[in-house]
Amino acid sequence: MAFRIDQQIISGWIDNTTPGVTRGEIIIAGVDRPVRLYIRGNCLRDIAGTRVQFHNPNPQPSREVAENLHAVQRGAIGVCTASQKESSLVKGKAKILNFLQLEWFSLVNAHVVIHTSDFEIEISDHEWTLSKEEEATQQEDNAAALQHFIEIMHTANKAQAQVKEVEGEVDEFEWEKRLRLRDTLEEAAWFLGTQAYSPTIETLEIHETAIESREPIMQHALLVQSRAIDLIGENIEDMSPESDLALATAYVADALDELWPDKAVDLENGYMIAVLKRALDTCHVAIDVCNKLIETNESFEDLRIHVFYLRDLIFDKSVELRTSEKK
Repeated sequence: MAFRIDQQIISGWIDNTTPGVTRGEIIIAGVDRPVRLYIRGNCLRDIAGTRVQFHNPNPQPSREVAENLHAVQRGAIGVCTASQKESSLVKGKAKILNFLQLEWFSLVNAHVVIHTSDFEIEISDHEWTLSKEEEATQQEDNAAALQHFIEIMHTANKAQAQVKEVEGEVDEFEWEKRLRLRDTLEEAAWFLGTQAYSPTIETLEIHETAIESREPIMQHALLVQSRAIDLIGENIEDMSPESDLALATAYVADALDELWPDKAVDLENGYMIAVLKRALDTCHVAIDVCNKLIETNESFEDLRIHVFYLRDLIFDKSVELRTSEKK
């Protein structure tokens, strides 16, 4: 069910002058702070590329809206237009009126809608425009983005429902649930970002003097990542075996660095085991990719040996942590 807020609005604006991003600010009756919008996607062609200001001559406060509408709305755009024609009764007679329709889907309030013909509206000049063909494509992109966002919300809600609210330490299985929730929230954070997604491979900077002080398992993870980058080089094509290998070795090094950073940290055994499970699975991915690359480049055989050794270190560390839990 949509969360309608148009009657409670005093005034506001939305700005789609930056392609792909719609921002805004709304003043709600009975609410001290403005509601800010950061929505992914474009408006329809009548207001795409413009800034729209609106004013409600007759706002009606609502406790439900004041208490439940989150102050920051991040999500995916729905239908946003200032020229939606609809039939409406005016003094008992049917008339075609022009409606302002602003719709988005947020993480907190789900489906939010402003739908009214009563607002006073001002629309700026277009900073950029959409053709009819581009608008059709835009609507398809918006629908695809919305579907993706709904899937993220569903996954986040499902993951949240599985997480227990308990005091004290929890076991590895509970931590796995919490890590799945973190994954979903990180995906949502990326999805709601204003920059287009561009996969990058971050490598931990390696200094020989610093490595000597690190845990042996971390030392070997850095060695594996360094050798992988040396073999692959800097020019990596997306969706290639080389890209998969670079991402896998970087993930393992990053995960282990979280457990054994430069300065010692006190972490729960359950959390460490859950992270090690992920690193172990990713080692298997790296080994499979090495198997493919060895067919055309035997140099990857040495790297595969080192990944096998790293996998064994991770497994042994997991056993060690589980054993210490039972004592």
